[in-house]
Amino acid sequence: MIRFALLGALALGGPSLAAQGPLPKPLPKPAAEPAKPPAPRSSNPIKEVVRADLGPAEVGTPEALTASLYAFISGPKDQKRDIEKIRALFHPQARLMVAARHPEHGAFLRPLELEAFLSFAIPQWEKGFFERSTAVSVQKQDGVAQVWSPYDIRLAADGPAMYTGVNALQCAWDGKRWWITHLAFQSQATAALGADPGK
Repeated sequence: MIRFALLGALALGGPSLAAQGPLPKPLPKPAAEPAKPPAPRSSNPIKEVVRADLGPAEVGTPEALTASLYAFISGPKDQKRDIEKIRALFHPQARLMVAARHPEHGAFLRPLELEAFLSFAIPQWEKGFFERSTAVSVQKQDGVAQVWSPYDIRLAADGPAMYTGVNALQCAWDGKRWWITHLAFQSQATAALGADPGK
């Protein structure tokens, strides 16, 4: 009965809300969520460096891709290498592997990120470096190719071959161009370097 009497009084203009006491304080607004920090930059420096735009003559086939690699890294002493064009041959997630032999400890493998390799290799190339393919063999199935390319290295264009070796490139087609996705290589000194080429 009390409940119905209260409802009836309100309906008939009974005591105002003010007469019933002070209004309750409004509930505090929920605190605003803290601003989200900006997304961190990629920890992979390969994704953040500048890459040149290359055309079909340079990356249109696995053979062109391989020839471009030799052309871009080779040149006489003090000739600056175009690092953007060299990078642009490699897929952003490409890896390199050096197969080497220590004189005392024997064979070993050294995996390298592209940027680490370039930071070491470019100063050496700019002292005078000519790497030439002596043969190219390509096995291709749709968008995947394996390139086997023996090479020699000379310090001058008309100088003796100081090293011989082989590049094994794995390449992939993304619908527009070919990329080097993995490069493994091995080289050995020749007699011209004063070393026994059989070791």
